Amino acid sequence: MSRRVIPSSRRLTAVFLAALLAPAAAACGPTAEQVARQEAGTSAVPAVTPAPQQPRIRTAEPEPSPSETMSVGVSGAQASMAQDVQEACQWLLRRDPGPYPANQSGDCLAAAMVAGTGAVQSVSTTASWLPPGTYSMEFSTSPEFAMELTSADSALEISVGGGVRTLRTGEGASVTANASGSPEEAYAAILVDAAELTSNPDRVRGLLESANAAAVEYDAVYEGTQATRLTAVVEADEPGGFSGSLVLVLDDLYRPLAIEYVGKTRGIDSAIRAKITGWEAGTEPR
Repeated sequence: MSRRVIPSSRRLTAVFLAALLAPAAAACGPTAEQVARQEAGTSAVPAVTPAPQQPRIRTAEPEPSPSETMSVGVSGAQASMAQDVQEACQWLLRRDPGPYPANQSGDCLAAAMVAGTGAVQSVSTTASWLPPGTYSMEFSTSPEFAMELTSADSALEISVGGGVRTLRTGEGASVTANASGSPEEAYAAILVDAAELTSNPDRVRGLLESANAAAVEYDAVYEGTQATRLTAVVEADEPGGFSGSLVLVLDDLYRPLAIEYVGKTRGIDSAIRAKITGWEAGTEPR
C-alpha cells in the first residue's frame, strides 16, 4: 500500500492553525513546563521583609510623664516651703502677672511670716507713728505673736506677749495699752499698734487687704540677692488711719526682708521702714 501524500497546501493550512491555537492554549493555564519553572523560581526568591523601623532618637531632656505635664510650673522654692505657705502663695509660685489680689497677698504674707517663726528688725520712723528715731526689735510669729521693741536711746520699750501689750518709758513707768482706756493707755495702744505694723502677721495681712491689688516684680534685687517686690496703695480703713504706699521685699520663701510705709497718718506725713533679718534662726523675744 502506497503512503498517502498530503498536498503542500493542506500542510501549510495545518501549520497555520496550530500557530493560531497555541496562544489560546496558553491562555487556558500554564503548561507543565511553566509550572515547574514557576515552582523552581519561587524557592529561589527570598521573602520580602518590611523595612527596619528607624531608631528613636532621644533628646537630652527626657519626655515628661503625664503627671509632670499636668503639674503647675513653680519657682522651685517650694521644696523647702511650708505646705500652708505654698497653698496661700500660689499666685507668686505660678509667677502670675500682677496685679496681685489684695486678699490673696495678705494671706500669703501672713502664712509666710508665721512659718518663719520669728526674726529681728531694725526700724526707723518719722512723724506720728512711733516717735521719730531708730529701734531694734525681736519678735516671734509662732505659736503666737510676741515682740520686744527698744529705742536706740532706751527711752521707750514696747512688749507684746501672752495677751498683754505694755509700754515702758525711760523713767520706769509702765502702761498697759488699751484703746478704750485712759489717755495714757490709749496713747500706749497707738504706739503698740505702730510697732506691730511691720512684725505682726495679722497687721500685715490687714494692711494688704485694705490696699489696692499689688504690683509684683518677680526678679527684683535686694542687697545683691534675688527677691520679689510687692507695691500697693493703701486706703485708710478708719478716720486718721494710714493711707499711702506700701512696699514689701520678700525672700525666696516669701517672708519680708524689708517693709516700708510712706504716706499720711491723721493727716500728717509719716513713714516707717523696717529691715528684717534672721528668719532662719526663728529668734525668740527676750
